[in-house]
Amino acid sequence: MGGLSCGLKLAAAGKKILLLERQPVAGGVATSFRRRGFTFEASLHYVDGLASGGEIRDLLDKYGVSPKIEFIELQEFGRVIYPQHDYVVKNDFISLEAMLKDIFPAEAAGIKKFFSDINVFYRHFDGFMDSPIPYWLKMLALPILYPQVIKASCLTLEQYITKKIKDKRLRSFLATIWGFVGVAPSELSAFYFLIVLRGCWGEKTAYIKGGFSKLFGAMAERIKEYGSEIRFNMAVTEILTDQSRCVKGVRTDKGEEFLAKVIISNANAVDTLTKFIDHAALKQSYLQKLSLLKKSISAVTVYIGLDVPSKQIGMSCPVLSVNATYDHDEAFRNCLNNDHGHCNLAVVDHSQLDPGLAPVGKSTICVMSLAGYSGWDTLTTEEYKKKKKEVADSIVANLEKYLPGLSSHIEVIEVGTPKTMERFATLPEGAVYGFSQIVAQSSLNRLSQVTDVKGLFLAGAWTRPGCGVHGCQVSGTDAADLALDFLTKQ
Repeated sequence: MGGLSCGLKLAAAGKKILLLERQPVAGGVATSFRRRGFTFEASLHYVDGLASGGEIRDLLDKYGVSPKIEFIELQEFGRVIYPQHDYVVKNDFISLEAMLKDIFPAEAAGIKKFFSDINVFYRHFDGFMDSPIPYWLKMLALPILYPQVIKASCLTLEQYITKKIKDKRLRSFLATIWGFVGVAPSELSAFYFLIVLRGCWGEKTAYIKGGFSKLFGAMAERIKEYGSEIRFNMAVTEILTDQSRCVKGVRTDKGEEFLAKVIISNANAVDTLTKFIDHAALKQSYLQKLSLLKKSISAVTVYIGLDVPSKQIGMSCPVLSVNATYDHDEAFRNCLNNDHGHCNLAVVDHSQLDPGLAPVGKSTICVMSLAGYSGWDTLTTEEYKKKKKEVADSIVANLEKYLPGLSSHIEVIEVGTPKTMERFATLPEGAVYGFSQIVAQSSLNRLSQVTDVKGLFLAGAWTRPGCGVHGCQVSGTDAADLALDFLTKQ
């Protein structure tokens, strides 16, 4: 999404771009795939900012992509399950605040304070982002005009919530979507969490009829309509520079060279900066710098085609968030240790949103559990196959506690592991969210999109602002702005 958004904006600005994609289709880790009549999303649940009035939707409207696709807007996040709570969360903070006050009446004052504070944060954040004044001047004014941005950037989510809420169960409920960022609340940046929270629980979200590959395909088609070029099945292996540390072009795995004044890399930052650039001293410098940064957790995803509608076995909403415990640190440790019988689960039936994704009378279920990379990296082929099946069986058994009879209705099953993420998505250690969104690596501390190579910029989850389709879209459009500014000054 980062590369496509960047390419779309640059092509629309009249620049001649060449987009190189190592896979046979656009979309990277977020594509859709088919198995025996079932269409599965490789990684996405739905996308915030994609509904009418959202930032991604505005981008698609502006550049003529929207008429090529059909949007399915959602009015609720879905069902959230804890050991003592089971509720449907809608996509607006007003109803959420009212619901939480009903569930936790003793915490009414703290709940009111929490929502009041986050609304102030959003005003300050939007004010900072939308201000037309030069960036350096905005930074000088940040402590005075937008203090809540600084405050949230300095706190973990746990610190931010605990200041207002005493009940541990309520704190856990408010932190539910930490899994969408992959960091437990005790380390997760409150700044990035609040941005994701508004997108998932505070505003409408949307899905694409036919699957998200339709969106990426439409974006690629529009880029070509603007007169630019896309080449698939072509991986960049080297970024070429001159003696003054300026980009000259790229070399591909097929031995071809393409010259350009600007390169934007949506590949992971580790490979881009420590493998691809041809300047030995810079590579060594970045290797030392990036080795100090913490990578995110990985994931295991089980794709299931059922021979019945999922509602028949208890999937009452398209989205189900299963939380095995109120202790998110414990849940995170279980994920790191690959204890998938006690991990949190993010479950989606996209065929409830778009029945055409499954054969008539059947359904799809995508189950994601965060997972540690350790333990997967040293397996032999046979050991890998065995562990893959054991983990899938464990996740299915875990989910069957909430969807009785699940295992007896499985017609198709596929499994993606941390090694899958590493091999096919070229994510080091299967890090699905790029560098971890801990406080020291979030907000202004995030890896910059500007590199030490003149004319080389970064896009995607590893750089600013961070992970998620919406975050990557922002990084892509910001990278386009950086490129346009750079070219203007040449």
